[in-house]
Order: sequence, then C-alpha cells, then structure tokens
Amino acid sequence: LQDVSLTIPQGSFVSLVGESGCGKSTIAALLAGSRTGYTGSVTLGGVPVGELQQEQRLHTLTVVPHNATIFKGTVEENLRMAKPDAAESELWAALEQVNLADFCRSQNGLQTALHEGGSNLSGGQRQRLAMARALLHDTPIYLFDEATSNVDAESENDIMAAIHSLAGKKTVILISHRLANVVDSDCIYVLDKGRIVEQGKHADLLAAQGAYSRLYTAQKQLETLGKEDA
Repeated sequence: LQDVSLTIPQGSFVSLVGESGCGKSTIAALLAGSRTGYTGSVTLGGVPVGELQQEQRLHTLTVVPHNATIFKGTVEENLRMAKPDAAESELWAALEQVNLADFCRSQNGLQTALHEGGSNLSGGQRQRLAMARALLHDTPIYLFDEATSNVDAESENDIMAAIHSLAGKKTVILISHRLANVVDSDCIYVLDKGRIVEQGKHADLLAAQGAYSRLYTAQKQLETLGKEDA
C-alpha cells in the first residue's frame, strides 16, 4: 500500500474493490491487527489498532473471510463460539437470517453434527454458517473479505442480504471482486497497485468512466455472456 488514506464513518457501508493483488486484503489485515511494521496510522474509533488488546479488537471488529473455519462438533457449538450465552431462539434467528434454518431442521437441529472443516456441508452452507456466527458476535464493525467468493448463487444472495441487513446499524466494510455486490455502498474505494485511484458512489464512478467503470462494464459483459451460454 502506498499513500492510502481513507476514513470510514461509523454506521456507513463502504466497499473496497480492484483486481487481485491491488491491496484490498492488506487493508483488511491492517484493520484486524494481523499486519504490523507499517508506517502511518490505522485507528479504530480513534484508537491506534496496535494499542488495542486482542480482546478489545475482537469486541470491536468481526472479520468474515472467504474461507471461514468451521470446527468439528455441532452447529450449536460453532455458533456459541461467537456468543456463548446466546438463547436458543437467538441461534435459530441467526440461522434464519442466512437461510440455513430449514436445512438444520431437516437434519438434527442445532445438534447437527459437523465434520472437521465442515466437510459434510456444501461450500455455500459453510459460508452461511460462518455468516450466522458473525451475526451473533454483534460487534460495531464488520469486515467481509471476499465473503461471497466460491459459493453458489443462492448462498451469495443469502449472504449479501444478511450484509445489507447490517448496513445502517453497523459499520460495514465489504471487499468484493464482484462489483454487482457493491452497487449500494455509501462509498466505493477503487484500488490499483496499492493505491486508491478512485472513490465515490457507484453512479458517480460509472459516470467518471475510469477504472471502476471499466471493471464494472467488463464484468457485466462476462456475466451476460455466461447467461447466454447457459
């Protein structure tokens, strides 16, 4: 990252986009405190990330990566990692929010057994379970790092619906290679080779006909071709 400066207001829905290797996930790692040794300042709520104890960070920021870990055990045990004292109704509400409740009911409810890494679930189900766990964690800031990559279309829609349900109530930072998912953002930051090259709302960035417009138009054409081939 070079000369990157951005402010994410509390309660806003902000997206980071750009081609692979442009620096999106590096920003995520800096916010989560997993990258150190940089020059510059990274703060959460005005407090430098490096000064926050890990427990404070965990109570401030929830990160949902594209390959969130599912542990061997039960659905309930995986969910309670986020909120050990949650009422059963809260666990079911989180599952409903990601459209996973009916599947669990068809199995063994909250006691549905999960293999190591959730290998007995589909990729989309694993990610939706991780999303339900994140919703239960209930922190002021949510960071989704390619949380919808490598999942089926239905799961992507369910996860994006859950993300949109947080917008306005929480500070939401969405990193996505799929630009259709960032259209409703309050602000979109476009990265290229470690720099922010554009920022603004979807309509304004399209009108500017710069890097974002080129990426968005290319993706639109690819998706249209894919539908025609199907």
